[in-house]
Amino acid sequence: MSDDAQRSDTWSTILWDDEVTLQPYVVHVLMHRFGLDRARAHELMQLAQRDGRAVVAHGSREEQEMHVAGLHGDGLLATLERAAP
Repeated sequence: MSDDAQRSDTWSTILWDDEVTLQPYVVHVLMHRFGLDRARAHELMQLAQRDGRAVVAHGSREEQEMHVAGLHGDGLLATLERAAP
């Protein structure tokens, strides 16, 4: 498979800033769901807060759909998008 074809099959999970959910909870969810250390989870939470969104995972579409559904179940706003080539 070419690099271009492989990249086009890569999807991203996007965490959106919702301005309602408490920051410590977002950090906790990111640590639990993605196995991140506290510093990285905090960095991603701050990125979402500053930029309105943060990419929290990459992988196959099916895997990212599961991440998005899980984040929704945790009460966070998340979407799926194709990773940029």
